[in-house]
Amino acid sequence: GIVGAIAKYGFNELAQFLKISKYDNNATAITVIMKGYENNIYYWLFGFMTALIIGAFFGVLIAFMYTYVFSEKKIYLKSIGIGISIWLINFGFISRLFDYPTDIRYRLGDVLSMLISLIIFAVVTVFTLSRIGFFTKSSNKKRLKRNY
Repeated sequence: GIVGAIAKYGFNELAQFLKISKYDNNATAITVIMKGYENNIYYWLFGFMTALIIGAFFGVLIAFMYTYVFSEKKIYLKSIGIGISIWLINFGFISRLFDYPTDIRYRLGDVLSMLISLIIFAVVTVFTLSRIGFFTKSSNKKRLKRNY
């Protein structure tokens, strides 16, 4: 999840640099635990660390889902679905629960860049899990048999 969070963070920073989106990652990472943020290096570093922690949490959830819910077939297609699901939960529920900027849900560039970044997060996380051997037969001994 941490590697996926780094890729997500990089994409979101690029989208803001290219003026595709108004808000950076701190609008959604820091505001999970704080009321607001400022645009300086200290907040950026704290937001990055927060994003890594959130990414690690979702990485564990993704690993759990592939261990007990999903089969290993079409893992990347499923990871795209996971990214879209996180995006829907993020803007459908979490944005109202935490102190996201009020206009972030109405800005097409921010909403689309968040969608793409969360798909990138999920795909990179699943790719990383596959590269470290998570999907090898020796690591699947306790898995439930699922065919979907």
